[in-house]
Amino acid sequence: MLRALFLFQIIYIIMSKPVKIIYPVIALILMAVPISAAAAFPDFAPDQISTQSVWNFLQEQYSGSSFYDKLTSVLEKFAAEKIFRNADQEVPKEPQYTVKTTKKILVTAYSSTPDQTDNTPYLTANGSFVKEGVLACNFLAFGTKVRLPEIYGDKVFVVADRMAPQNYHKADIWMESRTQALEFGVKIAKIEILN
Repeated sequence: MLRALFLFQIIYIIMSKPVKIIYPVIALILMAVPISAAAAFPDFAPDQISTQSVWNFLQEQYSGSSFYDKLTSVLEKFAAEKIFRNADQEVPKEPQYTVKTTKKILVTAYSSTPDQTDNTPYLTANGSFVKEGVLACNFLAFGTKVRLPEIYGDKVFVVADRMAPQNYHKADIWMESRTQALEFGVKIAKIEILN
């Protein structure tokens, strides 16, 4: 499904470009993403796929003003076949959290620079790699999920890192860059500890 969404994003981006750019981009997409061109066009032999054959096929099939209509048709067939095949299955829902407790705390931000971390700046204290949504906090157990609704709304953070011992009363949000961390600054905010 992610491949299909990626494909649709690429197609959307290039739709506004001149046709000379679209043909090679579509050819690359057809080579990289397994769209079953054989299913959409029975006369297209999948065992003979090469960059040149895809290019020739696209020029033959999509020449003229119907290019966008045919391309849309192929994408719709692909979506119907691949994405919605299991439409009767229930889509997994995001977990529903309840608020266990709330409190006001001092919230800061940090990035993966040696002066803000230890000698392994991309590893958290629990051994995972830093990523968006990581929170350093000393007064909560690793894996605890929290929200900072006054700052981030419903975004859920996971406690995966620790701060220096003197910061037992604070929370530190991991940011991708030092600039982002500095721009965040210091805030007093409500933290919701989730079940």
